[in-house]
Amino acid sequence: MNKNQIVEDFFYKQDQLMNEKLQIWLDHSLFSWQWWFGLLLLFISIIFWVKFRKKDSTNRLLFSGFFVVIFSSFLDLIGVSLGLFHYHYEIFPIASNYFPWSIALMPISIMTILQIKPNVNPYLKSAIYSAVVSYIVLPFLNLIGIYHLIKWNYFYSFLILNVVYLIAYFLVRRNNFEKII
Repeated sequence: MNKNQIVEDFFYKQDQLMNEKLQIWLDHSLFSWQWWFGLLLLFISIIFWVKFRKKDSTNRLLFSGFFVVIFSSFLDLIGVSLGLFHYHYEIFPIASNYFPWSIALMPISIMTILQIKPNVNPYLKSAIYSAVVSYIVLPFLNLIGIYHLIKWNYFYSFLILNVVYLIAYFLVRRNNFEKII
């Protein structure tokens, strides 16, 4: 078998699996209570942030929030692709991440914490945030069948969330943007 045929066979199998995933999503996820729960989380978190953010810091917060979205989505892609964990009841069947978490809850929760008591030690805030998410939120998502650990440990999430929070903190504190001329 030549290289082109191997690649074609792989993409054929990938297409078949994607079709199967779509059918499973249509039959078992779409409109389930977990699906509605995810949709509700998505909209409530966005509405919360729009209403309660510091308006004068919106651009600064969004800068760090977009980093969180991109980085957490990338890490989810790696984790799911390597079989470390996976999600059920995705809002969109083509996503490998849990959209309400990566796109809304995680960045909005971090942006919210960044703006509350901004002079508190960032390492303390990071540790508290990471502990709450890793040992309360993620186990809850596991309990209700959304998040499934395979070769993963909540402690790994704790470490990664600390790093993500601290990078977001670093980004939100930047003052040296040049004007685009």
